[in-house]
Amino acid sequence: MVLPAPFIILFAKLDKKILVEQKGQQMKLNVLSQLGACMSVILKRIMLKKLSFWFLILLAMGCAVGVISRNAVVYVLCFMIVVVVILCILLALATNLIWRLLPQDFRKRSKGGRGRFKTIIFLSVLLGYIFAGIISVVCLPNASGLISLVSNATVFIFMMFFAWSLIRRSKPGGIVAGGVVFILFIGVLSFVSSVRLGSQSNDEGNPTRELGTLGYTTWIPVDKEDINKTGVTVYEGESAYNGLNFYCSQTSLEAYLMDMRGNVLHKWAEKKEDYDVSDLHGELCENGDLLVAFDPWFIRLDWDSKVQWKKRMRAHHDVAIDENKNLYVPVREHKVVFWHGIPVPIVRDEIVFFSPEGEIKKRTCLFELVENHVPFGKVVEVYGGLLELLKPGNMLVLCKNVVSGSGFGTFGILKTGCFDILHTNSIEIMDRNIKGFCRKGDWLISMRELDLIGIVDAQTEKLSWSWGPGQLDRQHQPTLLQNGNILIFDNGQRRGYSRVVELDPLTKKIAWEYRSEVEGDFFSYEKGGSQRLANGNTLITESVKGRAFEITRDGKVVWEFYNPNIKKESKERASIY
Repeated sequence: MVLPAPFIILFAKLDKKILVEQKGQQMKLNVLSQLGACMSVILKRIMLKKLSFWFLILLAMGCAVGVISRNAVVYVLCFMIVVVVILCILLALATNLIWRLLPQDFRKRSKGGRGRFKTIIFLSVLLGYIFAGIISVVCLPNASGLISLVSNATVFIFMMFFAWSLIRRSKPGGIVAGGVVFILFIGVLSFVSSVRLGSQSNDEGNPTRELGTLGYTTWIPVDKEDINKTGVTVYEGESAYNGLNFYCSQTSLEAYLMDMRGNVLHKWAEKKEDYDVSDLHGELCENGDLLVAFDPWFIRLDWDSKVQWKKRMRAHHDVAIDENKNLYVPVREHKVVFWHGIPVPIVRDEIVFFSPEGEIKKRTCLFELVENHVPFGKVVEVYGGLLELLKPGNMLVLCKNVVSGSGFGTFGILKTGCFDILHTNSIEIMDRNIKGFCRKGDWLISMRELDLIGIVDAQTEKLSWSWGPGQLDRQHQPTLLQNGNILIFDNGQRRGYSRVVELDPLTKKIAWEYRSEVEGDFFSYEKGGSQRLANGNTLITESVKGRAFEITRDGKVVWEFYNPNIKKESKERASIY
């Protein structure tokens, strides 16, 4: 084989032992030149074959279409296929290099030559990938990262043993023995994984600890001492604020208005359709209408629970109403955005402006407002998540979901997880001017994934004030108080406990803080909210425990309520919001 001229010049400079003789003479090449020849052949075969060339062009065009149209699904699919093609090219390079490094006598004795060798390697890698996925999903569904790593390494080693046995045409007995050892080892890993899972499930210390990495949850495990707590469990009439209480249970499209003793005064319910309401948020209007926001609906019900109108959109977590009864709703979409020129597929957050009749008047994209607050690590997490999807078990689950029609959303790749780099969970319209902080009509927003709250200037639609990174931990519901301070529910998912803080926005110092003195007594790793009452007390919603309680300024609990919607058989309570 004659090397292309550029490779001859390159490797002649790198290694003086390369001898290139006249046409027809044998070429004496060392290991370095073998690698050069191998790369030359592979690149020629890839680039000169029209089918492969146009395939790569189409993939590049697909990525471009995804970027131009801002379609995250198209971009992600094309990106993943490009990564797979690159991995196949690298595998082809490695296979050819291994073939050339094998002893010449072995290559001459091998029947079928290089073609058979490459076929066996490719099929072994493909089968190993499939087997690793099946084992991850079927045998080790809840395995830890270490056990999954050992399992995948074991599959790879066995498939290489299987491939080498086929290449050497070994006797079937050796292959069967290796298969038996492999099956026994996977069985041991499965047993170890189940034992570890059982020991963790028997941990009585904190039953919600392992739920911190999940998405929104509907039913929450309950401690033994709390399972019989339902309705109002604490009520100090002289100290508690005497008002009505409104809450949504996260198991159905229902909302309740009750008095201080837990008596239900009114109920809204929409049961004509089967909604998934794990992230349900209800906002009560002055006329008794109820605004309901959850993925993928935004609905307006009247006092009698009749649907006034509804919009199909990924409404998320909150609704704000201005003095003219106009509505502001955080909405989410899968889009490709540009982070300092780099295309990034994300769950993009917008604020959609509605008239009271449900007519969309305006949409504002929030990513452009906070681009400079998004760290590079978030971009790395997005592309790391794409590569994570290529793991055998993940890909198998994704393929299963696509075939069943549930697609990307159920798997959680585009719906939540690493693509959710902002997670706007709150909006409030400022009702007055505060010099140095906000103007009337500005938006107070909260972005959970950035640990950031901020003021958006309603006129310029730019972020004019912000606070939180390094102080907050996946917070919810910042609200403006009468004294000009901001009340914030700080979840503390990474910290391990929740707190409620009152912030002076001018000095950016915490003026007041509440946290439980008992470890684990007050901790809502998701959702949650707080409200300053007219008598100075603070009403707190601990969503994941299905609990709401009222405290005085010094932290004394004067009213407490537990969601009565429980499953005593499985010891679970519905969360509230």
